[in-house]
Amino acid sequence: MHKKLTGIIIFLIVVFSVGVLIQVEPLSHRVLRLHIIANSDEPADQALKLAVKDDIINSMKPRFSNAYDMNDAKQMAEHDIAYIQSVAEANIRAHGYDYPVNVVVGEYEFPIKSYGSVVFPAGTYQAVRVIIGEGQGKNWWCVLFPPLCLVSSTDQGLSLSSPQEARVTFKCLEFLPARINPDIEE
Repeated sequence: MHKKLTGIIIFLIVVFSVGVLIQVEPLSHRVLRLHIIANSDEPADQALKLAVKDDIINSMKPRFSNAYDMNDAKQMAEHDIAYIQSVAEANIRAHGYDYPVNVVVGEYEFPIKSYGSVVFPAGTYQAVRVIIGEGQGKNWWCVLFPPLCLVSSTDQGLSLSSPQEARVTFKCLEFLPARINPDIEE
């Protein structure tokens, strides 16, 4: 009887776990990215891109702190396109340039990227895209919602230099003894 009860409990745990996993929404449906594309790869244009990025993040972070989910954040971004554009244009003028700025909210393809310990799979994501001037330079991205953008002076933001450096782990496996989990060193 004890073995039967244990079997039923294990079965229910597995069924419940699978049910929870099936209902989890893909990451691409839960985040809103900020994607800034520089005028060119010239060092001055790359520095300008980072300055524009800093201003947009600083001005938008308080606005997105009240967003309920990605769709709410997307609606806020669509409503604030003119504001985002004015923030970018003011920064560009303050640096002595007169590049036009195009701000668009939409779906865009992104390659695999890591952001801290989170790996973002390649795919289509909702994004606020800010194109400076000709938009022919290197780009910069972060997650605007939930607010994971941190102001950084590097081109890479918080991403690792290559996706190969990223490692996906399951936190619960770290608690298992080494004989069960070979990734744990004793």
